[in-house]
Amino acid sequence: MGGGHVSRPDFGMPQPDPNHPLTEFYLALQHALDKEGSFALPALYAGFQAPARRVYADEAAEYLTLSSTAGEGMTRLLAPGHLQLLYSSLHVMPDGAPVALLLTEECTRTVFAVQLLPPFVWEDPLPPLPDTPAALTLTLTMQDVEAIDTDPAALGRRLVERTEGKRWLHHPRVETFLAERVALFQRVYRR
Repeated sequence: MGGGHVSRPDFGMPQPDPNHPLTEFYLALQHALDKEGSFALPALYAGFQAPARRVYADEAAEYLTLSSTAGEGMTRLLAPGHLQLLYSSLHVMPDGAPVALLLTEECTRTVFAVQLLPPFVWEDPLPPLPDTPAALTLTLTMQDVEAIDTDPAALGRRLVERTEGKRWLHHPRVETFLAERVALFQRVYRR
């Protein structure tokens, strides 16, 4: 694979807390990204189920459903693919708790936030994601939890290559889709 994708150092920024349960997963993912240079992205489907009345832009998101699989009434906004990585950086809270891995796409320089979710109920609320154009979650499995101790490099490759467990939170194409649906409903219910 090509070189040139590096983790961007954040001098003067908080460092990841090595005792936080998700830190080692983020670091395994980041090391694999630095080696592989790409990140598998799931498909993105959107559905809009609005009430039979005029819908305004400020409330439209309430009627939006996002999925990585096709479903009835869903529109495909993005085919599955690969993000070609320019660089990555781990975003952490002031106390060192990891928030998300920020991936900058090579050609467009679009920043994607990838937030890891544990495979079990998490007591503390997850920290808010940084403001990025696109964001998705990656839910870890119990197999991933076992693999972090036995083969973290293989785990990192799996997290990079698989699309299972990845779910879109937002993407620029969703905003366009939502604006089009709102415009349609406003035309239909114009008085």
